[in-house]
Amino acid sequence: MAGGHHRSVKIDPAIERWQQMHNTMYQRFRWTPKNAPVIAFWGLAVPFAAFFAFSKTNTAWDFSGKGFDEKLLRVSPAAQEESE
Repeated sequence: MAGGHHRSVKIDPAIERWQQMHNTMYQRFRWTPKNAPVIAFWGLAVPFAAFFAFSKTNTAWDFSGKGFDEKLLRVSPAAQEESE
């Protein structure tokens, strides 16, 4: 069906060099002014923001035993009064 299983594969030296560089990237890592803010953002700010957002809404939802037409909020929002 697919065929071509018995042909040899030509190895590309550029791909092999990139793969070797990718596999040993952690050995050559250096803190530089360019990558420090990026790592601080993705490693500290994003997890802290996610934790803060999740902790604020942790008790707002109740999924246990809810039917299809029932609301998921634990406490219903106050009804808005109509002004004339």
